[in-house]
Amino acid sequence: MEIFMAMSPEEREITIHNLLEAVGDDPKARAEMELIISKLPALEAEQAAGNEFAKAKHNAKKQLDGTSWEFFVENQDAILEATIAGGQLSAEDTALFKTNKKAWLKQLRVIWEDVVQNQEL
Repeated sequence: MEIFMAMSPEEREITIHNLLEAVGDDPKARAEMELIISKLPALEAEQAAGNEFAKAKHNAKKQLDGTSWEFFVENQDAILEATIAGGQLSAEDTALFKTNKKAWLKQLRVIWEDVVQNQEL
C-alpha cells in the first residue's frame, strides 16, 4: 500500500485500471478490488494530513531561505495567506491561525527556526 500511495495520481489511475483488467469479470475478485480502491481516498487524506506540516516547512525554506526573523514578522499575514492558499494547513489550523495571532507567530517561529537550522547544515 505504501508503494501505491507514493505513486503520482496518474500512475495510480493507470495501476487501478490495470488491476481491474487483471481481475477480469470475476465478480468476487472485482468486488474485493473495488473495496480496496474505495479505501484509497481515506488513506490518501490521512497521509496528506501527516505531511501538511512538513510541506509548510519545506516550502517556507525554499521560498524564504536566508530571510531574517524580522522579515517573517513584518510579513506574517502575507505568509499565512500564502500558506493557506497553498493548501498546506488543515481547516482547523487555518481557523486557529487566522483568529489567534499569537499561535500563528509561534508556528511561524518554528518554521523560521527550521529554515535557519537547515541553512547551517
